Amino acid sequence: MTAVILLPLTLSAQELAANQQLMGHYTTNDVNVGTGWGMPALSGTLPLATDLNSDELAPFRGSKIVAFRIGLAQSTPVTRVFVIPVDANGNLGEMTEWPCDVSSEGWNAVYLDTPYLIDLSVDASLRIGFDYSQTKTNRPISAVKVGKTYVTYCQVDGAWADKGISVYGNLSLQCIVEGDEPSPYIIRTRQLQSTTHVKIGDDVAFQFEVSNLGTTPVAAGECAFDISIDGNHVATMSNDAPLSNAYTTLYGTVTSASLAIGPHTLTVTPVSINGAPLDDVTSAQTQFTAFDKLFTRQMHLIEQFTSTSCTYCPRGTTNVQALCHMRDDIAWVCIHQNQSSIDPYTTSQCDSIADMQNVGGYPKGSFDRTVGIASASEVIATLTNLSPSLMDSFLEYIDQAPAWATVNVNSTYNNDTRQATITIDGELVTDYTLYMGQDSRLTVYITEDGLVSPQLNSGTWVSNYVHNGVLRQAIGSVKGVALNSNGDTYKNTFTVNIPDSWNADKLNIIAFISRPLGNNLTDIYVTNANKRKLGEHDEPAWVRGDANGDGKVTIDDVTVLIDALLAGTEPISAGGDCDQNGRISIDDVTMIIDYLLSGTWND
Repeated sequence: MTAVILLPLTLSAQELAANQQLMGHYTTNDVNVGTGWGMPALSGTLPLATDLNSDELAPFRGSKIVAFRIGLAQSTPVTRVFVIPVDANGNLGEMTEWPCDVSSEGWNAVYLDTPYLIDLSVDASLRIGFDYSQTKTNRPISAVKVGKTYVTYCQVDGAWADKGISVYGNLSLQCIVEGDEPSPYIIRTRQLQSTTHVKIGDDVAFQFEVSNLGTTPVAAGECAFDISIDGNHVATMSNDAPLSNAYTTLYGTVTSASLAIGPHTLTVTPVSINGAPLDDVTSAQTQFTAFDKLFTRQMHLIEQFTSTSCTYCPRGTTNVQALCHMRDDIAWVCIHQNQSSIDPYTTSQCDSIADMQNVGGYPKGSFDRTVGIASASEVIATLTNLSPSLMDSFLEYIDQAPAWATVNVNSTYNNDTRQATITIDGELVTDYTLYMGQDSRLTVYITEDGLVSPQLNSGTWVSNYVHNGVLRQAIGSVKGVALNSNGDTYKNTFTVNIPDSWNADKLNIIAFISRPLGNNLTDIYVTNANKRKLGEHDEPAWVRGDANGDGKVTIDDVTVLIDALLAGTEPISAGGDCDQNGRISIDDVTMIIDYLLSGTWND
């Protein structure tokens, strides 16, 4: 572009022409005069810029940038202003630039000989900026804290970087925009969130943020929103609070009574103001899943990663022990690793589990392999810095997540042959694979308590430290095995030879169902877990004789069993196997009839 007309004016909003407005992160006359912000280590001509997002641009659709306002804390040469379009993926487009020559302390206005058209069909946001002269001593950049603070970028060696100016506020940079009279109502919605999993018949609770970027305030009750599920209109709601340029959170509920089991899309769309249709709106969407049956979580799985040569690991152990005293639903396993010396309890399976959970150091642990404690992108949490009460709060949060299966642990042990038979069984919700996938896994750990060996503790070796919950073996695979399921129930049986070096009286069986280990860290969560001592038994998850799974024994169960025998299939519920011999036969039919006649089971 060619040279511009220079007007070193303060030019407030009141001095603009009738068809002009100020556009920027803030539009007041606030400017930091005197000592501002600078980068003496990067002396020379430096480009500074900030991004105006789609919400900030929306009121100026089809308008033109005709001038810039640049606020300086100290006098310094400004030699160029520019605009860079940014697409929806954050990619920078071709820069449009205009040379200039302003330097006054306070506000400087730079009018453009060729205005810039704001084309929101192309520009998701605009990076606006200017070049200024930075010396080894000056601090000329004005930044003020007005409204929300946005990042200011500096271009160094061809790359844009955040140099921390947002600590001081927004860059004093505004545009003078010329165009038609702005729309009175520009309704924007965002951040729609809903109940993640909803039992059919219950309400779907949701919330979203909404603002009006237009010129006319919207009073409470004036804006109507259509609520739809999978594209079908289900409700209309209005705002119970005024709408302005700042985002306001609104709340609502809709019923799930008529929904099918499975995933659904919830959409919120502004449709009218006082009955007049809106033509400049954005919708917001989110996903949720509807289900018809839900189980109670039996236990939480805590996998603690530790090492006998980790000086801080006993602190993590103390924290988990305290948590176990607070709760009776913890299946705790200690997965040992080598650190500065060889750990006597580490195995190749321990290494694999730690590697696939991206552990990295100790003491660490994962809670149901669920995101939430460390960060939004990590499953692993550092136990050392977590109080038992904080861990307890996190487990209460996990408790809200649905359990899609039950886990019953039953085992027998022959002391002469040192052979254990372990059976894990349970129920599955309807359409279980819809929630947990076709590749969900059952994992079974054998752990041992009461192992004594040296442990480094706060710089001192403790010779007789007692190690509990030590992982001895993951049966079959550390990634687990497929569930042996008929669709409604599952039953997996394992035979394990117990080494002579293991104390069978102190062995535990921990079983859990999860997404496969080795997936993305956000996709390996545990849906339910349980723990029993070797040789202990869970009560069956079914009612004896209840072949149709309705929780009671009636003549209907006889019909279900006969139909299953004729069709060569299994009954709906494991309770149909009345004699528990692992198969369905006419004997089971006879036992139910005898029970119905006598009221007792004839074994």
